[in-house]
Parts: sequence; C-alpha cells; structure tokens
Amino acid sequence: MKPHSPEAIEAQARAFLSDLLMAVPLARAQGDDAAMLAALERAALFTPVFPDWPTPVDDWLQQAQALARARREPETLRRLILRRAVVLMRRREFDEALAALAQAGEVRGAPAESGRGWLLATRARILVRRQQFDAARATLETLAGPRDAGWTGWLPVVARAELQLECGEFTAAAATLHTALLGLPAEVVEERIQMLQSLGFVLIAQVEPQAARARLDEARHLLRAAGAWPEVIQMELAVGSLHAACGDAAAAQCRFDAAAGLCERYPQPQLETLLGLASARALAAQGQAGAAVAAALEVAKGYARQGSVIGYVSMIVFVAALHVDAGRHDEAYRALATGLAVARHRGWAVVEQVLRGRITHLRDAVLGPERFDAMARALVERMKGG
Repeated sequence: MKPHSPEAIEAQARAFLSDLLMAVPLARAQGDDAAMLAALERAALFTPVFPDWPTPVDDWLQQAQALARARREPETLRRLILRRAVVLMRRREFDEALAALAQAGEVRGAPAESGRGWLLATRARILVRRQQFDAARATLETLAGPRDAGWTGWLPVVARAELQLECGEFTAAAATLHTALLGLPAEVVEERIQMLQSLGFVLIAQVEPQAARARLDEARHLLRAAGAWPEVIQMELAVGSLHAACGDAAAAQCRFDAAAGLCERYPQPQLETLLGLASARALAAQGQAGAAVAAALEVAKGYARQGSVIGYVSMIVFVAALHVDAGRHDEAYRALATGLAVARHRGWAVVEQVLRGRITHLRDAVLGPERFDAMARALVERMKGG
C-alpha cells in the first residue's frame, strides 16, 4: 500500500477515528475530570457529523460543556460551543447555529481573540449557505487568513473557498480549495471530505474528469473510514460515473456494484434508480448486453412505480436500442410493444406517442416494412406456441 494512496489515507483515518471513540470510555474509567474533558472535547471536535446519520457528538458536547463550566475553563467552553454551531450548520439549522455563535461570543473569562477566526468563518459559511454573499464577503474581509494557531486558522480559507464556489468563481475556488487541503491536517476529516467534494465539483465544471475522479475517490475513502454509509453510496455513484466518463467501464461497474451492495444494507430509494441506470450503461459499454437489458428493465420498473414518465420512456427506448445494436430486432419490438401496453394502461399519452414513434422507426428505417411484418408475425406465432 502506497504511503499516500487513498487506501492508506482511509486506513489512517479509520484508526484515528476509532481511537477518538475508544478514548472516551477509557477516560471515564479513570475517574479523572480533566482527562475526561480532554477526551470528550477531542472526540467532539474531530468526529465527523453528517446530516441524517446518527452520531455521539451531541452527547459528547453536552457532557463536555457541563464539565468545562464546572471546571471553569472558558476557552474550552467556547471551543465546544463553536463546534456545536458547526454541527448545527451541517444540519442546515441556521438560526440555531447563529444563536450558538452568539453564545460563544458571550463566554466570560475567555480572551477576546479566543476562537475569533473560527467564529467569524462559521458565520460567513452560514451566510453563504443562505445565499447572503455580500454579507459573507464583508465578514471574511475582517480576516486575513490562517493566523490562529492550529487547524482552526484554516477555516477562514475554507469559508472563502465556499463563497467563491457558490458565486461561480471556479478558477479562484479551485486555487483556494487546493490551499485549504494543503493546510488542513489529516485529523480534520469532516472538513477535508467537504473540501475534496467541492474541489471534485469544480474540476467537473472545468471538464477535468480524471482530476475530479481522484479527489472524489479520496473523499469516498474518508467517508468509508467514518462509516457514513449513505454518503459513501453517493460517492460510489459519483466516482463510478467519472470512471465511465473517462472510458473505464469496468472500474465504473465495480463502483456501481459496491453502491448496490451498500443499498441492500442502507436503502437509498432516491439513489437506487440512478444507480441502476448508471450500471446498465456501464454494462452496455462492456458489451454485456444481456445484463445491461436486465438492469435497465429494473430501472424502468422503478420509474414506473415512481410515476416518472420521462424516466420510464427513456429506459424502454434504451432497452430497445440495446437489442437493435445486438441484432435482436424482435426483442426490441417486444420491449417497445410491452412498454406501449403499460403506457396505455396508465394513461400516459405522451409515452404512447414516443413509443409508437420508435416502433415506426424500427419498421420503416431499420428493418423495412416487409422484414418488420415478417418479424412481427413470427414473434406472435412464438408467443402463441409458448
């Protein structure tokens, strides 16, 4: 395993996050409040939080804040409240996050500059998410850059990158994201994941699929280390799609298969249809027409259940095209005719129109009327005989 390979980065992150998790019960067993507070704070600061995914961070923050107040450690308390604000921001609870920032600013006994960069950067990030770009820019103008000691000094850079990205300043955003990734230490897993995903998006926008694939693959490995499986599924789909865009259908199928396996354990209905579509296309690109047809038909069924007219008709046409490419014109006709019957039953007039048009194209442009009629008669006879 290469020292800086994605696999090595995943292993390092998993070991680090596992140590954070284990340190809390070990410190509790010691019965030492100082050790307990240190373990709780470190775990709460560096354990990644994702929307709609269970986390112990909320409980750790609550326990740590109580200990910090009891031990009269205002700087620690301010850091914990700032982390709480970031957690709320991740969950898009912006009013609550701003209230937490105000609370952090009012902690008595902490030096005036304690956490100032972190606080203002987080406020700017919330403003960006609310599309208040001018206010976010004004907030960031009061910060020169990574002045604070440690990793929090890089958060204004992260905030600036987010602002540039949301404003469509892709070239500037790419440079700032690179800077942030160079500065943020490995233990800040949550921020590194977001920066990698953001940079991947920018590189896609700049039509650099290979570079985008590398960044998103690193994000995928970090998400695996964090055990955030719904997020992993999304990255499996994204990385697989970029493999396909780069002409590597086999690698794409590997990622789609991994995502499908995770969906069995962590169902993601909103992604499973897209995953099936991507898998069908990857199989077709590898010349596995039979498997591609089976996958595409499952996607078509999913679209039909969802009532997605456009999705359904596109998959039926895709299946028919696969059969035509393989010279199976009778199967192409069968797929179109079956799709037409389903559309008629559901009252999807526009789907009927499209599929009738595809049948006409198969008859007039692909086979010719005589061959088409002979093929249709033979298909009917087989169906009667079967």
